[in-house]
Amino acid sequence: MKTADSKPKTFLNRSKYYLGLILIIIIVLVWHFSKLYFLEKNTEKEKLEIATRYETKLDSLNSAYLQLTAKTFSWAIRSELIRGNKDQINQYFNEFIKTPGILKLQLINTVNSVIEISTDKKDVGTQNTDYINIKSQETIAGLPELKIVTPISGMNNQIGVFILEANKLENNLKEE
Repeated sequence: MKTADSKPKTFLNRSKYYLGLILIIIIVLVWHFSKLYFLEKNTEKEKLEIATRYETKLDSLNSAYLQLTAKTFSWAIRSELIRGNKDQINQYFNEFIKTPGILKLQLINTVNSVIEISTDKKDVGTQNTDYINIKSQETIAGLPELKIVTPISGMNNQIGVFILEANKLENNLKEE
C-alpha cells in the first residue's frame, strides 16, 4: 500500500538524474545571462569613457586650431593697422565670418577701449574694457562658444585687441 507521501519521494528517486541536469542547466543559464549583463554594462561604460576622451581631445584640437588661426589673422590685422587701412581689415572680417563655426570678429582700439571693427555692426562704437590689459593670447571657453582674445602689438605699444568668437567643435561638425 502506497501512501500519498511516498509518491513524490518515488518520483524524486526515479528522476534525480533528470532533475540534476535541469538544475545544472538553470544554473548555467543564470550564470551566462548575468555574465552577459555585466559585460554589456562594462561595454557601455567603456564606450562612454572613450566618447568623453574623444570629445575632450577634439575640443583641445579645435581650440589649438582656432588659437593658431587667430594669431595668424592678427598678424594680417597688425600690418593693415600699421598702414592705417581699416577698410581692408573690414573686408578680411567679412570674408572670415563666412567660415562655418565663426560667430563674431572684433577689433578693439586699446587707446580708447572702443570696438572699431566688428562683424556685428551694433557693437561698433561701443566700449569694451574687458580685454584691454591682456599681454598674451587667451582662450575663454564658455558653454556654447569659444572666445580667443589676441593682443596686437605695434612697434612700441599695443595697438589693438582682436577677438574671435566661434562655436565649439561639436556644433561645427553638425553644421558641415
